[in-house]
Amino acid sequence: TMIGNADMHAKNWSVYYPDRVTARLAPAYDFVSTIPYLADDEGALKFSRTKRFDEFDEEELASLADRAHLPKALVLDTARETVALFRETWAAEKSSLPFSGDVAAAIDAHLEKLPFARS
Repeated sequence: TMIGNADMHAKNWSVYYPDRVTARLAPAYDFVSTIPYLADDEGALKFSRTKRFDEFDEEELASLADRAHLPKALVLDTARETVALFRETWAAEKSSLPFSGDVAAAIDAHLEKLPFARS
């Protein structure tokens, strides 16, 4: 399913129908991090106004919410909760994941570049 408008780049989103009638946004899946392997300070697509990871802050996320016609407070609260849950899970699980310590260190360093996700 494609969601977008004239001033927002169309992005692919997955939906599912738990009751076979109402579409729900599917949980994120199939994430592949290139951060440990390809040094780059920009994403492939703009968040809202920038591709730069070091510029992804609350203002950028609020701009994205506005462009998507979503309530800013709901988006920011959801993002904060998601970051907190990710950090908690990452801290508990990263040492048992099947990759080298260099990969975990690269991801930790990248997290500190994201103003919205800094610890």
